[in-house]
Amino acid sequence: MTTPHEPDDPFANPKAPLPPDAQSPQPPTAYPPPTHIVVSAVAAPTGLARWTTILTGAVALLTLAGALTASAQVEELKTVLANPDNASPFAGQNPLSLLTTPLLITSFVLLALWMSRVRSAMTARGEVVGGPPAVEWWGWFVPLANFVLPLLGMLAIARRKASIGSLIGWWVSFCLYWVLSWASVVPSITAVDLATGELANPDALNAIVPIAWGSALSLIASWVFLANVIRQTTAAEKSLSAQANGSPF
Repeated sequence: MTTPHEPDDPFANPKAPLPPDAQSPQPPTAYPPPTHIVVSAVAAPTGLARWTTILTGAVALLTLAGALTASAQVEELKTVLANPDNASPFAGQNPLSLLTTPLLITSFVLLALWMSRVRSAMTARGEVVGGPPAVEWWGWFVPLANFVLPLLGMLAIARRKASIGSLIGWWVSFCLYWVLSWASVVPSITAVDLATGELANPDALNAIVPIAWGSALSLIASWVFLANVIRQTTAAEKSLSAQANGSPF
């Protein structure tokens, strides 16, 4: 009697060879250790600080020169307003203003660049700068708020670096210069009869001279404080940058 053949168990006796990975497990792939990300410290804006100080000082000196010539300009302005038909179109204008305006714009750009570089250096070190972002560029042009916003931007980057006395002195004297600069147009308006356009009160123009002196002295005082703020802040940034780069100098 023949015993019937039982079918092979495919799981007990596999006929096909196992895949190579199953026969000889490979060791896990060794990956190289992760590379540490190193953030290089931004160098202190030493050269930019120097030129910012020089140009802002030049603007202050030109404003002082304008005050020295204010009396002569007032007398010429009286002549122009009394006889407008015979006057030169440039009469009564201070020629120094042709140089002061471009220097003022350039110094503003350099100051904003210096403040931006300090802000970038602080951010690169992982510090939270605070204050309105990029206020050194746009904060000057917001009506009324521009009496506060630039100061907030400077306080954000110069805190614990420059003395608070220099910071407040810079801004208060600059705001005084700003107000006096706007006030310098008032004597010209009050001296002229707006109905006829004739010079009705020439003595009102004499107020231009003390206003010019007050404006110039305020700007010079502001520059002295600003130069100290720039010097102290840049020196502190230079020291912090050297520490971040591992340099003893």
